[in-house]
Amino acid sequence: MKKIVFLLLLSLMVTSPASSQMSQFKALFLFNFAKNVDWSDYGGTSDFVITVIGNDELAKELKGLAKIRKINNSNLVIKEVRNAEEVGDSHIIYLSATQSSLMPIIASYQKDNPVLIVADKQGLCAQGAAISFFTANGKLKFEICPRNVESHGIKISQRLLALGSVVQ
Repeated sequence: MKKIVFLLLLSLMVTSPASSQMSQFKALFLFNFAKNVDWSDYGGTSDFVITVIGNDELAKELKGLAKIRKINNSNLVIKEVRNAEEVGDSHIIYLSATQSSLMPIIASYQKDNPVLIVADKQGLCAQGAAISFFTANGKLKFEICPRNVESHGIKISQRLLALGSVVQ
């Protein structure tokens, strides 16, 4: 049943959602990305940490999810930071479009860490993001770069790869 809900949410891609609705969708996407990535070699905290850079509304949505959901039996912890130096140990780093200029710095700081870097601007996979959100014809979609995922020592499910637009 959970797999069906996941697939429905990801395939829904609602047309022209408002900003707060878009944040809700992105929060659900991030939550489902987390459930479809294997962090078996992660040696950090026992909590599952998502760090948000530059999107207070998304952080608020994720904090709401964190109150009622877990990731693989781990508590979901949402951190909000303003720059790359504050990120610390994280499972997922979300970088807003307004902060996209930080991508090369984040990619450099996190190059040896098992982390999924998710950007909110198309094309940032070329700069080190594993996943980048974009809209096409008013629909929320994502591109995914398997090379960037693997370079961080994590594994992504084939189901997730099939739902995104694979880029190199």
